[in-house]
Amino acid sequence: MIKRLFYILLILPMAQSAKSEASISGFVRDSENGESMPWVNVLIKNTVLGAATNDVGYYIIQHVAPGDYTLVFTMMGYERHEQSVQVTTDKVVKVDVALKPAVVELEGVVKTAERARFEREVEISTSTLTARQLSTLPMLAEADVFRTLQLLPGVVTRSDFSSQLYVRGGSPDENLILLDGVSVYNPFHLLGLFSTFNTDAIKEVEFMTGGFPAEYGGRLSSVLSITNNEGNAKEFAGSVNISMLSAKATLQGPIPRGSYLISARRTYFDQIFKGTRYDFPYFFYDLQGKINFDLGHDHRLTLSGFYGDDKLDYDLESDDEEDDLAVGIDWLWGNRTTALKWRWLIHPNLYSEVLLTRSNFALNLDLDIISTNAVNLKVENGILDRSIKADLSYFGIAEHGIKFGVSQSWLDFKYAFGISGNQLLDYETSPALFAAYAQDQWQFSNLLSVRLGARLEHYSIGQYTTLSPRLGLKYRLYDNFALKGSFGLYHQFLTTAASDDQNFNFIDLWFPLTEQYQPLNAVHYVGGVEWWLPYDLIFTCEFYHKTMANLLEINEYSDFNNTTDDFFVGDGQATGFEILLKKSTGRFNGWIGYTYSRTQRHINALTFYPKHDRRHNLNLVLNHDLGRSWNLGFVFTCGSGTPYTPVLGKYVRYSWDFHRNEVDDDIYNRMGSKNSQRYPIYHRMDLSLRKRWRLWGLENYPYVQIINVYNRKNIFLYFWDHDTNPSKFITVPMFPILPTIGMEINF
Repeated sequence: MIKRLFYILLILPMAQSAKSEASISGFVRDSENGESMPWVNVLIKNTVLGAATNDVGYYIIQHVAPGDYTLVFTMMGYERHEQSVQVTTDKVVKVDVALKPAVVELEGVVKTAERARFEREVEISTSTLTARQLSTLPMLAEADVFRTLQLLPGVVTRSDFSSQLYVRGGSPDENLILLDGVSVYNPFHLLGLFSTFNTDAIKEVEFMTGGFPAEYGGRLSSVLSITNNEGNAKEFAGSVNISMLSAKATLQGPIPRGSYLISARRTYFDQIFKGTRYDFPYFFYDLQGKINFDLGHDHRLTLSGFYGDDKLDYDLESDDEEDDLAVGIDWLWGNRTTALKWRWLIHPNLYSEVLLTRSNFALNLDLDIISTNAVNLKVENGILDRSIKADLSYFGIAEHGIKFGVSQSWLDFKYAFGISGNQLLDYETSPALFAAYAQDQWQFSNLLSVRLGARLEHYSIGQYTTLSPRLGLKYRLYDNFALKGSFGLYHQFLTTAASDDQNFNFIDLWFPLTEQYQPLNAVHYVGGVEWWLPYDLIFTCEFYHKTMANLLEINEYSDFNNTTDDFFVGDGQATGFEILLKKSTGRFNGWIGYTYSRTQRHINALTFYPKHDRRHNLNLVLNHDLGRSWNLGFVFTCGSGTPYTPVLGKYVRYSWDFHRNEVDDDIYNRMGSKNSQRYPIYHRMDLSLRKRWRLWGLENYPYVQIINVYNRKNIFLYFWDHDTNPSKFITVPMFPILPTIGMEINF
């Protein structure tokens, strides 16, 4: 298949050269930093011809008759740019432009990127977030991508202590997480409390919660694509950010024929309290970098990488002289990703990207427990994903945007478990996954747009081959009102060792499917409307229904020596509707979103609502420019309670302890039906205040954030403490009121 793709890359340019038509094409960049600018409107003045730049800032206007024209480039937040151009018969005219940021942003005068996407793309259940939106909202200690996404319709979180995403009834392992096109398998720091992505390096976040197109696969529920900045190609720039969680620094600047960016973050409590009685045994760091190099107008190489680790080194000794218990924990886990991308503009009508990636997650746990006897526990888990991917976009057919590609992934999984030198498990497996897709966005008429595609996947273990059709529709009933719908079949060949009974998930342990398990699959049905209202308000409403089959849940009571009973197999469904009213421009912006959802699973002969089944969820997110460089962020979230399994009573189990030669009378809970009761309603208010001021020629942004302003005691879990007599009912709350401060400095 790779050889066939190579032939395609050679033949298509020749064919296009033989029958090229007059066209105008080029790239649009920011004049201040050289960043590519997607969704810029490009029009030929006094005609109906025009286009919008794609995600890398490339545009092409076809079927242009010979003559003299004026190109008009417009984008919200940038000055209008006009450029004269002369077109002759069968000539390809290249016009690259750099737009200047506007001193004053005028609302309603120029189309926004969102408006351009609305007019030209078939996008279902898709949200985009900019770096500015991420930085101005109140968050725990510092800006966080995943916690911002939890505020969007269709997304549920189970507690304040986790930044995992439960999307439209799906589990966190059903989300495809991409950083500059590279899969990231465990994107969390501090055991899931924070995401691994440093927002100072992020350019844009695209989040698809359902009905995503054929170019994406391997997951059932959603796609999260994070794109980092390319680096300032005009001048050296940087920023420093110190929060109560970490210290961050970002540097970027030009290199000959390109640019670079490097961004680093590290927690610092372990260093502050080092050598004191408050010694802090944990830290995390992450390092991101990107280098761009232009080989010419039509070729660009991009090398990017992400490297991050969490480290817990903890020793505990009992203060009781009669108790000789000592515990030592040496726990290291982290991600490594590297990507090399070759962008080739083969012909103005044919654009290609070839991506070589390497993604590695590794976990090593060394636990020593010393008491009457010494026990050493060693756990090792690792994933290595080496992939090659080629995507081509073809613009040569009027009213069509054709995209196709292939990918091949070689995966290595390792699991090792030993106790006191005895290796109980040492398992390695190396599946391979091949995928090919094709899709076409067809402007059927001025009113109707269709996106049709299919994805073919082959998984080496079990030799499973799947075909996944995808369909998206948009009908412009009025200029500002569109009906939308999508259908798609999705397959997944990996899963995590997770159980719905767990209240807290520290680390995702990924497993490839073995021969006895069919690929997980889901079918998405989505329908809705998008309505552009006055004052730059956007209203969307979507209904969805999702069926899921071959779902796996870890069997916590499986036979250690029997590999055929590791998982229970079941199915599920999710139904709901979402309402979003959003304003992205102006001094007062944000969104209000509401979700009604109903999720059900049938696994191991039980039908139940999983713990992430939240019936009602309301989020109010506001950002207000107060003037005089003051900015206020406000978040209010309210949701109905999530399910839990109640304790109906207790019983005593008697057993003989031969070591102490006495009877043990252990107390156990008598559990009710699975997830048959719900916690109380959840609600919380967060605030942030940010000030911009200049000192010594530097831009400074001091900020204060308050999480849970009115100190609401939301319930995390209930449990019974049987060590007291009588047994005591314990309520564990989530976050109390948490004020934090920080400072960002740009230079």
